Amino acid sequence: MPNKASNPYDDILEREYSVTTDIKYKRSLGQFFTPYKISSFMAEWLFLNKESSDMNVLDPAAGFGVFERSVSEQAKLKGTNLKFDLWELDKNIFNKLRTLSAKLKLNATICNKDYLLSDSKENYDCIIANPPYFKHHFIKNKVGIFRKICALANYEFSMQTNIYCWFLIKAICSLNTGGRLAFIIPSEFLNSNYGEKVKSFLLHQPLNVTFINIDFQSNVFSSATTTSVIALIEKRDDSDRVFRFYTIKDISSLGNLSSFLNSKHISIKPDLLNVNEKWKNYFLGHEIKDATGLIRFSEYGRFSRGIATGSNKYFTLSKSEIEKHSIPNDTLLPCITKSSHAKEICFTCECFNDLVNNNKRAFLFDGEKLRGEKTLSYIEYGEHLGINEKYLTRNRKPWYALEKRGISKIWVSVFGRKGLKFIWNMTNCVNLTCFHAFYPSEYGRRYEDIIFIYLNTEFAKELLNREKREYGNGLSKFEPNDINKSYILNFDHIPENTLLHLAHLQKEYIEKKQIESLSEAERIFRAVFQSAQEIHQNQPSLSHPQKSHNAKASRQLALSCCQ
Repeated sequence: MPNKASNPYDDILEREYSVTTDIKYKRSLGQFFTPYKISSFMAEWLFLNKESSDMNVLDPAAGFGVFERSVSEQAKLKGTNLKFDLWELDKNIFNKLRTLSAKLKLNATICNKDYLLSDSKENYDCIIANPPYFKHHFIKNKVGIFRKICALANYEFSMQTNIYCWFLIKAICSLNTGGRLAFIIPSEFLNSNYGEKVKSFLLHQPLNVTFINIDFQSNVFSSATTTSVIALIEKRDDSDRVFRFYTIKDISSLGNLSSFLNSKHISIKPDLLNVNEKWKNYFLGHEIKDATGLIRFSEYGRFSRGIATGSNKYFTLSKSEIEKHSIPNDTLLPCITKSSHAKEICFTCECFNDLVNNNKRAFLFDGEKLRGEKTLSYIEYGEHLGINEKYLTRNRKPWYALEKRGISKIWVSVFGRKGLKFIWNMTNCVNLTCFHAFYPSEYGRRYEDIIFIYLNTEFAKELLNREKREYGNGLSKFEPNDINKSYILNFDHIPENTLLHLAHLQKEYIEKKQIESLSEAERIFRAVFQSAQEIHQNQPSLSHPQKSHNAKASRQLALSCCQ
């Protein structure tokens, strides 16, 4: 039986490295390796309808050369001569890449440096990569990379841009007219705030762009909590440009490229794309229609992030820790520190007392409240531990000052695999970052109980799901503004007697956990929305009755599944 390791056209090198190398080390360098099946599919794009006998190829994050193996296979079929420029920062992987390059007899220049900081001015016919993935906080030479790529692209990006986007932007700037690029990257930038600048850059370049969204129930990279998108890009010399959006359920759907590109998808001209929208809504399964009967959630108030302490271990305290340090009650705030501490839909004083009696961290130290001897002693203890030198605390004056947040009646979980978890808070607890908290506007205050039962309906989830950020294995995340920008039913369409009935249903739901109450509320909300849609269809010239929503706003986008 042949030794599989002797076959260079495989991903055994990557799989062996992934098993034998510490995951923390891999994550520190953003190392997540591409399956060979995906690399072959991407390599096919570089040669599609190409007749050139010579091509120069760039891989700015080459790893063990999985793309070079795939591209070489395609080149043999096409009879194309290749010249590779390969970049790999990890010295150990770089040495193995050189060995592999020699084994495959590649015509390759291999550089053991950071591609993002290079001053290379060369342009390429083909660029293919799976760039490293980690958030902007961990980018070395962050400011230098930001300035260099903004200058290269002549475009102002966000400092919060994740590293894989810097690779994509620089690669696009290095692509010849008529050249092709294939990247596999996290889909996060399509739906994030920093990604708005990246999307705007793409729209202003002479590019045809294809995004292939790998369904959110699967992970391409086994050790990364992220969803993936394959970007296939061609630089054009004409104005006939289009963005195409495909969705696949798993990598087994990636067969012959030509056949795949002729499969079902959505095509949109660049001038019809909105960078402020989450582009996941352009993929199949997220078709959008009329928003009559809906308003933006921010009309009723805003969700805000919970309190970030800078060191929960120091600032949050259990009953026994309070006694140990003799901390005065006047410096303590009741708080919720973990989403798992709020198990039920309603968080009561009884729930809080259970946390205290079970010695959970349920109090927040506020050193600004009382400057007595015991308070000063605990502050000095924090300085002895170096808490005052942590990232958040060293930028505060004084370092032990807390972010100011009011008490909120509605909390929502940040992460979840089964959708959002909304909690009705009946205590004086403030919340840390495990929850976002809702603070109603004057207009929204009268609807607060209605808002809560509404948010727990499937109808609300259908609208909210347009704004969520999706990660691998079904994990979803919502930032506060994701909810604030979402649509919500316009409760002004609901008669006063029905509002009173909904308030009664909300009370039954939180006190008795009656699912029937939630189901009845769901039927009411859907009926109100349907009625608003029918009225609008019969009277198309009428604008939205809510004074802050004109006819243009009423034509904005809502999920087709909400009708």
